[in-house]
Amino acid sequence: MVNIDDRTAYENERIDLWACDCIKEPEYMYSVNGEYGTTLSDFWKNYNRFPLKVIHNFVREFDDLDDDDKRFRYRIDEVHSINELNRILDDVGWKLTFDDFFITNSSKEIKFKIQDRDVLKGKVSVQYPIFELGPSDTLTEVILHGESFLVGTNDISLSTKEQLYKVILP
Repeated sequence: MVNIDDRTAYENERIDLWACDCIKEPEYMYSVNGEYGTTLSDFWKNYNRFPLKVIHNFVREFDDLDDDDKRFRYRIDEVHSINELNRILDDVGWKLTFDDFFITNSSKEIKFKIQDRDVLKGKVSVQYPIFELGPSDTLTEVILHGESFLVGTNDISLSTKEQLYKVILP
């Protein structure tokens, strides 16, 4: 079951990105709640706007979670097909539970700023990605332990949630 909310579902008619920002707010924003991992993959497979940039931290093994340099810095992988994206999701998909996993088709440079974040052991400095989306670019940010993701887009073909449903569930 996939549920999509647009901005009108919220009292202030806003959907905000959680762990990143855009230089200019995307024209259309949605919150998608679906199946862990598969709904995200289905969206990008059916949307079919490659190449993509996958932005995720340097954690490879569960033990790496104690290493702040790996957990709070990002790497950018470029993928050119749904098979490559699915390989990354298979390899590091368990990191979707940390709510700091992003995918975009924007060709523009991704910038980072440093900001402090409160964690169990105190404040740490973390990278905070800032995206610039062009006229037909789209960004997804994984939230809520990988079961949901936010879609920010300037693509007119995704201007309604009905159009987004058709992409996710063709």
